[in-house]
Amino acid sequence: MGLAASQARLLTITARKADCEFESMNLSHQKLALARDMERVSTEYQNSLNQTKLVYDYYGSSDKQTDLTYNLLMSPSIYNDYLPKLVTDPKNRVILNGPYAKAAIAAGIPAEGLDGLPSSDVRDNFIDALAEYGIITKNRADIIKLTPYNNATGVGGGISATTATKELTYDEFIKEIKARCGSVGMGGGKYMYGSVEVGDQRIGMRDSSGNYTESSGGMELSLEMLLESDNDYLISSYSKHGGEELPIRIARAMQEDLLASDGFLAWMRDQFATVLGNIPANDAAIQYAYTSVFDLIQPDRKIQTWLDEHSDLTSMTDSEKLAGLLGHSMWDKTGMESLNDECIKTDNFKRYNEEYAKKAYDYVGYVFTADKSESGVSGWFHDDENDHSQISISLSNIAKAFITSYVQFMQGIDESDFYWQRGTVGACNFYTPQKDKDFKFLVSDGTEIEDGDSYLMSSFYDTLFNRICINGWTENDNIDDKEYMQELLKTGLAFISSMSDDGFYYQGNYATDRTILEVTDTDAIAQAQAKYNREKAHIEYKEDRIDLKMKNLDTEMSSLTTEYDTTKQLITKTVEKSFKRYEA
Repeated sequence: MGLAASQARLLTITARKADCEFESMNLSHQKLALARDMERVSTEYQNSLNQTKLVYDYYGSSDKQTDLTYNLLMSPSIYNDYLPKLVTDPKNRVILNGPYAKAAIAAGIPAEGLDGLPSSDVRDNFIDALAEYGIITKNRADIIKLTPYNNATGVGGGISATTATKELTYDEFIKEIKARCGSVGMGGGKYMYGSVEVGDQRIGMRDSSGNYTESSGGMELSLEMLLESDNDYLISSYSKHGGEELPIRIARAMQEDLLASDGFLAWMRDQFATVLGNIPANDAAIQYAYTSVFDLIQPDRKIQTWLDEHSDLTSMTDSEKLAGLLGHSMWDKTGMESLNDECIKTDNFKRYNEEYAKKAYDYVGYVFTADKSESGVSGWFHDDENDHSQISISLSNIAKAFITSYVQFMQGIDESDFYWQRGTVGACNFYTPQKDKDFKFLVSDGTEIEDGDSYLMSSFYDTLFNRICINGWTENDNIDDKEYMQELLKTGLAFISSMSDDGFYYQGNYATDRTILEVTDTDAIAQAQAKYNREKAHIEYKEDRIDLKMKNLDTEMSSLTTEYDTTKQLITKTVEKSFKRYEA
């Protein structure tokens, strides 16, 4: 029985050794696969270091670069000199997005274009279709149609103002605003981050005596009130109790509300345009002011990416939330830090603290205030009923920044004594009539110039209309995607067609356009690096697990080998003893 048992054990050991060898071979194959994965990840990362993007550098300075987008090229603005920069295919046909293509179809312009330029009726149909599909407003369309169709622009013709002008003092300018401009309702609503309500819209007002009142029911504001009133106005919101909403989410919702097509900034631009518009220099100055203040309200375009990457707040510590919050340039860090020093723990902290809110009047940009808990951090995310944080921005300071930018542009950006920046009001030199009594506002006097062409807006859409009719068009629903359009341009599948000095359009590679630059895409590289580090850590974790398993297998195989040899010797000795017994 001993010999049989030993032989059975020997077979068991042999089978287990075979299993271990097979498992070891399988683990070796897995390590080879991980090595290939690591090589792929490393190759992808190395390739990503060469990623570039196209930017629009209208001012010829790196601090004014803007990502190149279809909307920037195909919407009238100072960036394209109020002349469309057309994205064209290899056949020189204008590439239109969905709404533009629908407008062309509605106007009866075939994709292959027309033999010549059509009548003004077709042009008016095109303008009406632009309004129908949301490219311009109905009011803008009516103004354009009142301007005679310019069938020469873009095909060798020029552009000039349609009316004579006159000068107004600041006081006369304010009277024009009061007489001709309307108001806008601010506050009285909710701030939404996606489908989640994150805060109330509150309007605060500080009078000349320093008294502060605030309302969650909204208020009607006029441009005259923001520029001339002794009162200061702000928009603000506190973080809602019952969740862990980052203040940055409220700020993002506030940005979207202020920058909406029918939001505060667009309203303010339109108020200036009501009095000053339809003069090329004024329109360019208003657009410059709009763009400058737009960057103030939404200075960091990486915010949404950060929010998308950190949607699960519950997995983050308060310190991690705070690090992400302080890491964005949207905040006036100087102002924020000084205010945070004043945030204290109280037992009866108000859901909306007017003393903190009023501090926004001293800053240009967002001000973040919070009630610090005893830990110094968690109160910024209101983890209990006494901890709250809030975001505020002064609408009065936005209006002052807007008119200052307008005056800067008219005087010459490098020549003007006026300036503003994100930060304390004391670091700005806002325009006021007391500081420059000689500055005059140029407005139309309503007298038509006999040889005038059209307004800037009508010239833009007349030029686009003419080029569509002459060259034809093709629809591409993806052209609005920035990365997609830039890839088409970089691979030579699309081109830029722009007006030359002779008034005609010529097609060329993006690299030949003086305002378009190809630069290193630092954002994409940073994302690629984060992805590389994440996948590398994942692969290394798997390799460590495999190494541990292989080490355990080696130990077991060594033990089995020893036991195998011992059992085999035992069987040999048992057989020898049996033979000796029978020989005897």
